[in-house]
Amino acid sequence: MSTPLISFAIPAYKRPDFLKEALFSISEQTTSVDYEVVICDDGHLSETRDLAKKFTKGNCRYILNSPSLGAVQNWNKCIQESRGTWVMVLHEDDALYPWYIESVIAYLNDSSVAVSTQTVQGEKLLSIDKKVQKAKVWIYHPLYFLKSAMTPFPGVLIRRSVANELGGFKEAWGPLADYEFWYRLSCAGTISSVRIPAAFYRVSKGQWTDASWPRMLREIHLLRLQIAKEQLKNHPKLGKWIARFFTYRTALAYKKRFSEQPTSLVRTLKFKRISFSSLPSGWIWQLVKSLSS
Repeated sequence: MSTPLISFAIPAYKRPDFLKEALFSISEQTTSVDYEVVICDDGHLSETRDLAKKFTKGNCRYILNSPSLGAVQNWNKCIQESRGTWVMVLHEDDALYPWYIESVIAYLNDSSVAVSTQTVQGEKLLSIDKKVQKAKVWIYHPLYFLKSAMTPFPGVLIRRSVANELGGFKEAWGPLADYEFWYRLSCAGTISSVRIPAAFYRVSKGQWTDASWPRMLREIHLLRLQIAKEQLKNHPKLGKWIARFFTYRTALAYKKRFSEQPTSLVRTLKFKRISFSSLPSGWIWQLVKSLSS
């Protein structure tokens, strides 16, 4: 069998209505390339299997996980079952805009290990117009991960061979497994970040974040400290300060969103005591970018 350029790999779990939207968004791409769709089903619903059978605009393979693998291992299963040179782990509740492939096709070359786009976020799939004909492209430096990952899941195409070499997502990082994996990818090669909205990321109640954010807050700081240690070896104090600065801003966002006051939140809110904690975050982002040049 020939190797498709792109594998759209969907880790499915009991949300056939959303899966239908995701599949439709793939079929509506305005740029034609050789692609496949791989559905790794962790939810064992007959509706999921039926949707895979009905998908006619590209090669679609349905794989039933037995037993179920859990979220992170199913992401890895998606990569392992894919045959494309490039693979996207596209969650069934996310979607692509019709110009997605058009936006990234020029950057799918040997110089990149991943290509990302911006995402639109919301509870429902939002209709937007393509306003940018030629987008700016950043090289997303490993140091940038001190602030955040470059984009959520549906905006990321990864070189499958490199993903396999890195061992995929690490289950120990739980809901931060994508963030940690994107960082390792950036250390392995170039991530090209196309600055145009081309994918949709659904944000809704009941997501993994809602139940695990106290753990995420604690571990996101540990990850930032690791990044600072690796990327700012000659400036350890500055690296630790930047990690604390951005974790404090993360804590403020969680405090606004959730009413609980777990220990991880109480502790990270104390980062307000560090010097210059009230500076605009944009200033520190500019500092990070200047340190990477």
